[in-house]
Amino acid sequence: MASILISSSEKYSGKSSLCTGIGIILRNKGYSVGYMKPIGNMLVDVNGVLSDEDAEQMRKVFDLKDDINRITPILLTDNLAEDALAGVEKHFDRTLSNAFAEVSKDKDVVLIEGTGGIGGGAMYGLSDPQVSSILGTKMLLVTRYDSVYAVDRILCDIKLINDPDMLAGIILNEVDEGQMTYVCELVVPFLESKGIKVVGVLPKDSTLRSVPISEIVEDLHAEVLAGSEHLEELVEHYLVGAMEVNSAIKYFRRNPGSVVITGGDRADIQMAAIEARVKCLVLTGNLQPSGAVLGSADEAGIPVVLVRGDTMSTIGRMEGLIGHSRFRKEHKLDRIVELIENNVDINSLLSIIGL
Repeated sequence: MASILISSSEKYSGKSSLCTGIGIILRNKGYSVGYMKPIGNMLVDVNGVLSDEDAEQMRKVFDLKDDINRITPILLTDNLAEDALAGVEKHFDRTLSNAFAEVSKDKDVVLIEGTGGIGGGAMYGLSDPQVSSILGTKMLLVTRYDSVYAVDRILCDIKLINDPDMLAGIILNEVDEGQMTYVCELVVPFLESKGIKVVGVLPKDSTLRSVPISEIVEDLHAEVLAGSEHLEELVEHYLVGAMEVNSAIKYFRRNPGSVVITGGDRADIQMAAIEARVKCLVLTGNLQPSGAVLGSADEAGIPVVLVRGDTMSTIGRMEGLIGHSRFRKEHKLDRIVELIENNVDINSLLSIIGL
C-alpha cells in the first residue's frame, strides 16, 4: 500500500484540489484510492455529528465507506486546544496510526491531506512533518505562487522538515499566465539547484476560482430578493462598494464578473453596480433595498441577496469562498484533472508514491 501526505505553505494553497485531482487520476488508472485528513480544522455539523468539511467532500467524491472518525480521527476543537495548553497527554500517535491502519485496508494508495499550513497543529505535536513521520509517509508540498516571495516560504517550510528524504517534491500552484516563463526558467531551476524537486507548475485558472451565486447564497445564509433565475451565474471576484458613486461605477466596470458587497442602505452604490452590470449584489446589515433597486436588478437580470451580517464579516466569509474551490460541480472536477494531467509530472509522482 502506497501513501503520500499533501501539505502546503499556507491556507488555500490548493491541497484539496490536488487531493481530488490526483485521486481521480489514480482511480481512472485502476487503483483503489483511500483518503485521510488526520486533523480536522474546518469543522461542520453533519446530522448532529461534528466532522470536517474537506473530509465530507472527499467521502462523496470517492464514495468512501470508511467511518468518518477514521478518516478524520482528530478534530481541532476549543477543548482540544485547552487540553494541549494544560499539558494533557492525548497519545495522538496511536490514534493516527490506528486510524490509518483502518483507512488503508484494501486500498492501493491513501492520499493524506495536511492541516492549513505545514506547521498547523504543531502545538499538539501534529504539524504535517510530525504526522508524516508518525504515519511513515512522504510529503508533497503545495505552494501558491503569488510572487517571488513564494520561494522564501518554500525554503522556510523545508526547514521544518527534519528528514530531507521526507520531502517528495513540490508543486507551484496558481501561477499567473504572465509569470509562467519566469517561474519555469528561473524559479524552478533555482529550487532544483537546492535539491528541491518540482513535480508540477499549475497555472491560475478562472474555472476553479469562480463560484456560482447559488453557492454564495448558501454560504452566507442569504435571502434572495431579486434575480433568482440567474443564481447559477459564475463570479470570480468580490468588490466592496464603500466609495463615492462616480468612482464606484468606474471601479465596477473595470472588474466584470464580480459580486459587489455594500450596505443595504447604499442605494446610490446599488444602482451604480446595476448600471455597471455586475454579476450580483450582496446587501449587508439586513437592510431592505428600495423597490426601484429591486426593479432595476430584475430587469437587468442581476441577483440581489440580503445578509444579516455587517459588511466586514461578510467580506471575511466571501474571502474564504471566492478563489477557494469547492467541487460540487462536475466541470470543476474535470478541469482539476485536466490541469494536473497537463502540468504535473504524473509518472514521477507515481514513482514518488511508490506505484
